Amino acid sequence: TPSRSMPASGEADQSPSGADAPTVPSWGCGLEQPYRPPVEPAAAPGEWVDLTLRYRPPSGQQTPYRLQLPSNYDGTTPRPLVVQFHGWGDGIDYRPQLLHHGRDNGYLVAAPLGYSDNLWPSWNGGGTTGSPGGIGPTCYDPQGEFDYCYASCGACADTCWWTTCEDSVAQAAALLDEVQASHCVDASRVFGTGVSNGGIFLYQLATDPRTAGRFAGFLPVIGSPHAGFGLPPISLPAPLLAIWGRADRTVPPLPNPDAPGHLGSAGLLTTIDTRWGGWRFESARLITQMWARANGCDRAGG
Repeated sequence: TPSRSMPASGEADQSPSGADAPTVPSWGCGLEQPYRPPVEPAAAPGEWVDLTLRYRPPSGQQTPYRLQLPSNYDGTTPRPLVVQFHGWGDGIDYRPQLLHHGRDNGYLVAAPLGYSDNLWPSWNGGGTTGSPGGIGPTCYDPQGEFDYCYASCGACADTCWWTTCEDSVAQAAALLDEVQASHCVDASRVFGTGVSNGGIFLYQLATDPRTAGRFAGFLPVIGSPHAGFGLPPISLPAPLLAIWGRADRTVPPLPNPDAPGHLGSAGLLTTIDTRWGGWRFESARLITQMWARANGCDRAGG
C-alpha cells in the first residue's frame, strides 16, 4: 500500500509553518483507487463541487461542503488548502471570491457548513456556548430577551449562548482528514479563514490539540473570542492575520467602556457589541498582544 506522510489528527509541533515549511504531501497525493477514498462527484481542475462529509456527530447532522480545485491541480503536486468558515447563518456559497482566487492562484478551498440544529448554521467555539466565563456573562441582556439556545445545547446556562453545542472542532478535523485523503494537499500549508462567527471559531481551532497543529496560519475577519475566552495558540509558530473594522459595531475592535453593559474595570481591554444589544468580546489589542507573546515576537508589548 502506498504510504504518505501527513500529521495525525490533533498532532501539534514546533515545526516551521507557511512559506518556511517543507512540503508535506498528504495521503491523497498520487494515489489511485482503491487506496484513495472515493469522493463523489469528483471535481475537475479549475472547478468546484458540492460534497457531503462522511463524518457525522451522534446527532446525525450532515456537513455539506464546497470544494474548489485550482486550475493547475494535477493530483500529484501537493497544493495548499484554505478552509473557509462562514458567518452565523450563512452557507457554503459565502464569499465565492475566495474560491475564484484559489482557482486562479494554485490552492484548494474547502467551505463547510456549520451545524444548524433547529436554528441557523453556526460554529461552536470562542465562548459562543460558554457563558458565563471567567469575567462574567458574555453578553449584556438585563431583560433576558435573547433567545438563541440551540437544540444540541439542551438547557443553556444563560441567554448569551448563540450557536450549536455540537463539536465543531471534531467536524473541522474530519473535514481535513477527508480532503487530505482524497486530494493532493500540502499538509504543511493548510490555512483557516472565517468571518464573524467563523472568525471567532478560528481561535478555538488554534487552542484545541485536535486541530491546532494542523493549520499553518489563521485569518479571522471581524471575529474575536468572547470576553474571558481569549487563549494563546498552543502549536507554535502560529501566524495570525486578523482584520477588524474600526467602525464595526457588532464585533468592535476597540474598547468602548462608555457603552451600556461594558464590563468596566473587570474588563478594561474588552469591547461590547452596540448594534444588536450587547455581546462582549476581547479587544483587538488584547488578542494581538497575546498571540505575539505566544509566538515570541519582540514587540509583543506594543
